[in-house]
Amino acid sequence: MRHYIPHRHKEGYGLNVGGIDELKSQNISLIITIDLGTTNHQEIAHAKKLGIDVIVTDHHIVSEADMALLAFALINPKRPDSTYPFDGLCGAGVAWKLVQAILRQQENISSLQNFKEGQEKWLLDLVGIATLSDMVPLVGENRMLAHFGLTVMRSSGWAARRPGLASLLSLLRIKPHTLTEDDIGFMVSPRINAASRMDSPDVAARLLSASEAGEGALLAKQLNKINDERKGVVAATVKEINKRIKENEALTKSPLIVMGNPNWRPGVLGLVANNLVEAYGKPVFLWGREGGEVIRGSVRSDGMLNVVELMGATEHIFDHFGGHSASGGFS
Repeated sequence: MRHYIPHRHKEGYGLNVGGIDELKSQNISLIITIDLGTTNHQEIAHAKKLGIDVIVTDHHIVSEADMALLAFALINPKRPDSTYPFDGLCGAGVAWKLVQAILRQQENISSLQNFKEGQEKWLLDLVGIATLSDMVPLVGENRMLAHFGLTVMRSSGWAARRPGLASLLSLLRIKPHTLTEDDIGFMVSPRINAASRMDSPDVAARLLSASEAGEGALLAKQLNKINDERKGVVAATVKEINKRIKENEALTKSPLIVMGNPNWRPGVLGLVANNLVEAYGKPVFLWGREGGEVIRGSVRSDGMLNVVELMGATEHIFDHFGGHSASGGFS
């Protein structure tokens, strides 16, 4: 078993044929997605042709057409036929539900015989971090997952189990026993996310799974440095866009901001778009291109306009798109 994180700049945000081919070369026979896959019809069909089953765990909008997905299973609380009582889970929250379901069947799975009942609660730190980091409402089950995720991180002995995260908190001068949701949202999450935005997704994965304090400390310093670089790139991009808008009256009057530059880093454009939505109060589409011929971008709105529906109205111009009502991505 291994994890595979798509390279944002080279592969985009979701499933891709190149990644599936690589997993096939490693004799992988089952792919379980997290936070993606609902709209990846072609890629999942490709995996099926290669003899790979795909279980999709996702929380993005599901259309009627997506119900025909050739996946082994589509686990998504936003399915039109879903009877699950809460549809606001983040991507990691949906994956957590699959873990819980597997554990309930552990008497039939020999490899889980030593997994004690209730032991999975110690995984809630990661679920809580993900819930506090994503654009999901902090109500209902999300509130519970965030609460108990923080409870786990504040507990004695947590630092020994998560030396990577503990090292990051130490570097940020945050004490685990006084950890708050703002510490996660404004300090921890941006550094974890910066890794994939700035071309180094494996650094964050290694930090989360680190087993030794020394390794955790080195990775925490590396993530912090990457985040500082990310801040500089975002600030420079926002400055460039504001200058272009100021110099072009048509952009000021337009109901949308649509802008791109082949030199912009696609991984940071969601953050840039958030900044512009706050400044101008209108939907923002931004694109960049790093390597290859494919343009990749992000879209944000204030929630008054469903950006997935907007992209769907002009779907012929997109290679791929998806997301939430207020945020999404496209190529």
